[in-house]
Amino acid sequence: MRKEIKVLQIITKAEWAGAQRVVYEICKISKEYQNLKIEVATGENGILVDKLEKDLGIKVHILKNLIHPINAFIDYKGYKEIERLIRENHYDVVHCHSTKAGILGRLAANKVGVKRIIYTVHGYWPILQYHGIRRKMAIFLERYLAKRTTDLVLISRSDVELSKRMKIGDEEKYRLIYNRITVEKDKIENGLLRKELNIDNNIRIIGNVARVDNPKNPFLFIDIANEYLKENNDVLFVWVGDGSLIQQAKDYVEKLNLKEKVKFIGFRQNGIEYMKDFDLLLLTSNWEGVPITILEAIELKIPILSTDVGGIKEIIGKNSVFGMPYSISEICKMIDKKLNSREIIEYNFDNFSDYIKLYSID
Repeated sequence: MRKEIKVLQIITKAEWAGAQRVVYEICKISKEYQNLKIEVATGENGILVDKLEKDLGIKVHILKNLIHPINAFIDYKGYKEIERLIRENHYDVVHCHSTKAGILGRLAANKVGVKRIIYTVHGYWPILQYHGIRRKMAIFLERYLAKRTTDLVLISRSDVELSKRMKIGDEEKYRLIYNRITVEKDKIENGLLRKELNIDNNIRIIGNVARVDNPKNPFLFIDIANEYLKENNDVLFVWVGDGSLIQQAKDYVEKLNLKEKVKFIGFRQNGIEYMKDFDLLLLTSNWEGVPITILEAIELKIPILSTDVGGIKEIIGKNSVFGMPYSISEICKMIDKKLNSREIIEYNFDNFSDYIKLYSID
């Protein structure tokens, strides 16, 4: 009988966003391996906790000092909380996701002497959002932590190249593993968005499912809608998601007199069911890794148009992205082309099970 391997996955927040869904998928496929025992630590109760416990029977530890603004005293308490959890449970592998969990988790695992310490980089926007000395400090910290990491998982080739340019970690530590999601298409309800908003079938829907925050750039989404609607009246723009900028986004929509044509409807746990009514997925992000939303759209055979950030172009091709500086009039032409062609994208990057190989401690 193979030796049991105990794995702790650590992630800062328990919302239902991209990194959290990767954690869920890893836990899900781990159920196929009897010698793997995975537990999860996070800083809050949330949808991820509920789904891990109810769907998969995964044990979840809530660490109360993991979520808060940067504070040296509380961060130290969070570090000690993780260190104590690792010591008491004798984990063989510690796998960290997200910025704060990635910092505190790797430091604690290294202190305890864990054999394998893994960090998945869900895009480098936590570094790229800064400039000047702050960016240099963030890169220095990541270099320091990479020396205390056995495996650095990168979710796109663009992130591999970025890691090399920033000299983060030795290249032999790099593991390229693309994101994956499971879509049970037969269980997805049809027409949910059209029914909720009372949208006629002759109206085309251009939408996004994402947090409403700076990395996702909702204001570009609104600017594109404003320009496109000048020549096209048979379209509705819909953003499914909540976030720190949602009220500002709604105020901007009202300022442009677009309330009837641009809708920010807030968070929906079953966002993919709303996406199924889209005629086009429009991503306007400033920063991304490989967004789960794109993988869902591919599974649902929805055309996609996106900013050329992170690993998106690797997945959907150069004809489905627009770079910077971008011309909104050119983006509108691309929207027309996408809506008329109904181009379908195939996903050919499934090596997600490589995560399980990383959990070997031989």
